[in-house]
Amino acid sequence: MRQSIQARVLVPVMLAVLVVGLVTAWLAYQRAVHEVDELFDAQLSQYVRIMLALAHDRDDDEVAPPHIHGHRYESRMLFQIWQYEHGRPRLLIRSPDSPLAWPEGVARDGYSQVRIGDRVWRSFAAADEDGELLAWAALDLDIRDHLAGDIAKDNLRPYLYGLPILALVLWLAIRQGLAPLRRLETELASRSPDRLDSLPEAGLARELNPLVRTLNRLFGRVGKTIENERRFTSDAAHELRTPLAALRVQLQVAQRTPDEAERRSAIDKALLGAGRMAHLVIQLLSLARLESSGTAGEMRPVDLNALAGEVVADLVGMATDKGVELELDTAGAGQVRGNPDLLRVLVRNLVDNALRYTPAGGRVLVSLAGHVLRVADNGPGVESAGREKLGLRFHRFGPQSAEGVGLGLSIVRRIAELHGATVNFRDGLEGAGLTVEVAF
Repeated sequence: MRQSIQARVLVPVMLAVLVVGLVTAWLAYQRAVHEVDELFDAQLSQYVRIMLALAHDRDDDEVAPPHIHGHRYESRMLFQIWQYEHGRPRLLIRSPDSPLAWPEGVARDGYSQVRIGDRVWRSFAAADEDGELLAWAALDLDIRDHLAGDIAKDNLRPYLYGLPILALVLWLAIRQGLAPLRRLETELASRSPDRLDSLPEAGLARELNPLVRTLNRLFGRVGKTIENERRFTSDAAHELRTPLAALRVQLQVAQRTPDEAERRSAIDKALLGAGRMAHLVIQLLSLARLESSGTAGEMRPVDLNALAGEVVADLVGMATDKGVELELDTAGAGQVRGNPDLLRVLVRNLVDNALRYTPAGGRVLVSLAGHVLRVADNGPGVESAGREKLGLRFHRFGPQSAEGVGLGLSIVRRIAELHGATVNFRDGLEGAGLTVEVAF
C-alpha cells in the first residue's frame, strides 16, 4: 500500500523527534549520574570532616550510636571512626551495618570504590592533623543509580506526555499544509476528459506553482494535439472523398463502355487518381508522424551538400519525364545540426513541389549558401498577397492540373520548426515562379 505524503512527512518527523528524545534522555541520565557522583563525593568528604571534628569531644570508652528511626536511605550509608593509641587502632564508633574491622579494599586516604557484602560502595577516608583519629564514610552506589534514574525519568516524563500532543499538532499542521494539494486533486478529478483549459495559479502555495504551470503546459500541448488530430481527420476525409469518387467514376466508365479507346482512357485516369491518392496517403502519414512526435528526434551534424545531392539524384527521373531542367548549386554549402531523415523529407518535398508546379520546359534550381537552402522555379508562382497562406494544409495554388495535395509545404514548415529554422517565400527564377528559402 502506498503511503500518503502526510504519512511520509509525519512518520520520519516523529521518528526523528523520538530518537532525539531518547538520545537526550540518555545524555541527561549520564549527566545526572555525574552530578550525583559529585554530590556523593562532597557529602562523604563533609561527613568525614564532621565525624573527625566531633570525635575530639569523646570519652575514653567506645561510643555507641543512638537508636534513632532515620531515613530509609540510612542503611545505605556506612561510617567508622578509629582511634590510634600507642600505634594500635581501636574502633571508636561505627554505623549499625558497618563491619567491625576496617573493610578490605577501602583506602585509608581519599576516595575508593569497594564491594562490601553484596553491594558496591563509594567511600572516603581521612585522618586528623595529629593522626590519632581516622574516619571513613561510604554510600551505596545503588542510591546513585536510583537517584540518577529518578532525575532522568522526571526529565523524560513531560517529553513522553507531550509526544502524542506533538504528533497531533504535527498531523494537523501537515494536513492543513497539504490542503491546497487536495483542492488541486479535487479540481483535476472533477474535470471532464475534454476540458483542457488552464488551472488557476492565483492563491496557490509557492511549491505548487511549478506543478500547476507544468500541468497547464501539458494541457496546452494535449489540446493542440487533439485539435490537430481533429483538423487532420477532417481534412483527410475531405481530401480523400474527391479522388475516391473520381476513381469510382472512371472505373465504372471502364466497366460499362464498349469503346476500347474510351476504356483505356478511363483506366489511365483511374491509375492517375490512384497515384495521387497514394501520394496523399504518404504525405498524410508523414504529417501525422511529425505532429505526434513533437521533437526532431536524434540530432547530429548533417552535410546539406551531400543530402541535397542525394535528393536531386533521386528526382532527376521525375524532372526528365516532365521535361523540366533540374539544377544543383552547392558551392557555398555548410553543415547544420539536425535529424538527417527529417531534413531529407524537407528537401525532397521542396524539390518535388517545385517539379509538380513547373510546366514542361521550365527550370528548377536547388542552391545552398552557408546554412540557407533555396529551391527556386520559373513556374506560375504565387502572388505576394497570397504567400502568407503557403504552408496551410490542403491549400493549393497554381493550376489544378498539377499533381499536388497541398501538404508538401505544411510538412516543410513543421520540420523547419522542429529544427529552429525559418521558411520564407520570394520571387522565383527570372522574375517568375517561386523561391522557398529555409534558413537554419
